[in-house]
Amino acid sequence: MNKPGEKMSLSPQARKLIDQHSRAIDAAAQEAARKLTSAASALGAACTLLNQRARYFGATGEHFSVHEYDGIHVIDALDERLLKAIGAMLGAYLERARRKPSPEATAFLEEKLAPGAKDIPQYPVGYMIHYMLVRAFQLFEPLPQEGSGLELGDLEVAMAHHLRSILQRYVETREKPVTRHFSDVAREYSVVMRLKCGCGAEKFDVKLQALCQTSGGTPYDRLDLQCRDCGGQRSITFNLPHFKDMYRL
Repeated sequence: MNKPGEKMSLSPQARKLIDQHSRAIDAAAQEAARKLTSAASALGAACTLLNQRARYFGATGEHFSVHEYDGIHVIDALDERLLKAIGAMLGAYLERARRKPSPEATAFLEEKLAPGAKDIPQYPVGYMIHYMLVRAFQLFEPLPQEGSGLELGDLEVAMAHHLRSILQRYVETREKPVTRHFSDVAREYSVVMRLKCGCGAEKFDVKLQALCQTSGGTPYDRLDLQCRDCGGQRSITFNLPHFKDMYRL
């Protein structure tokens, strides 16, 4: 068990993976953005970028368990980088194209696509949004053949706006003052949910959550955990880079 107040940080290998794959995500997004000529090409680029997750998930698994502290943090950091890149790419295209979705196509997609933006948790974690986007693509694929009477181009424009809306709501929780702090705190419990104990169990109870600070006065959260199966205990810590936002309340 970690000593109370001990500050955990990512290993050099974890930081290296984040840096390496962040560059790859940015490069892929920039390359895709140069080739966007239609809503269809924007959707294709978004789908291709979503597949980047398989690369960094696999690479992370070669060095860390994706059910352990470092592995989870690497995946979450890269998920956030990926989602922001896709959101920026779609946003830039839609602003340049200046084509709004038709009310009919928007209503049709709202009926057919689930989960939708309204189902986003208050403080989502990246993997949740990634799943929602992938699921939206799966549900969208057969829609043009359903005989709705809507033009394919209109459906594609509405779909691009639908995806952008989901991404905008996610990015807001990660960047908006105050909201971003609560998003960080909510993510702590998502990390706990995905941790696996050395005994093989995948369920920890949070026995104590404490706001601590380093010797330099930097705040961080410490969660003391206990495995439900074997009773094993451990502590994990989380940086709170946006804690100062609380003074704005």
